[in-house]
Amino acid sequence: MNQPLGRAVGNALETRECIELLRGEVNEGTQSLLDLSIELAARMVALSGVEATLDEARRRIRHALHSGAALECFRACVEAQGGDARVCDDPDLLFDSTLQEVNVKATRAGFVGKIDAAEIGRAVSCVGGGRARMEDAIDPSVGFITAKKIGDEVKAGESLGLLYCRRSTECADAVRRIASAYDIGDAPPAIQTTLVKEVITA
Repeated sequence: MNQPLGRAVGNALETRECIELLRGEVNEGTQSLLDLSIELAARMVALSGVEATLDEARRRIRHALHSGAALECFRACVEAQGGDARVCDDPDLLFDSTLQEVNVKATRAGFVGKIDAAEIGRAVSCVGGGRARMEDAIDPSVGFITAKKIGDEVKAGESLGLLYCRRSTECADAVRRIASAYDIGDAPPAIQTTLVKEVITA
């Protein structure tokens, strides 16, 4: 993955973003996440034989999204597991307002050429969003929301995104990692127009 599919990195933030997609709340930063989700779901539908072709499967998936059926299916899953289904109506319930918000700024001007998604993941782990050892506890609330994606122009000091952590004093390493994950060059990069480059089958 050459950049986060959506804008969110972190358990609760990614879940909120996915619920927003199920609610039809799509923006430029989450379109790739929606497109890939539709493609993966369509391939499962076609593989199961529910639809004869991929095009028919894609239409079925889009209809489930647009009609609200997909959201209602998710709501039923949450309720069946004893979760709080109110998040389906208000995804912001997943956001912990007690978190510290730290602005990660670009160190130079230019164009975003690459984003090291793995390094951003490691940065979120630094503030509790992942574990280094099996026994480590995970804080599902912390994470990062990117403001810039590949091809975007940035100014020196402009926000690359917002890091959410428990204590801002513990965020220095994560901020450094995230800033270094953005490869900013002088010229706009060649934009990859195809999200799925190759499908490998058995």
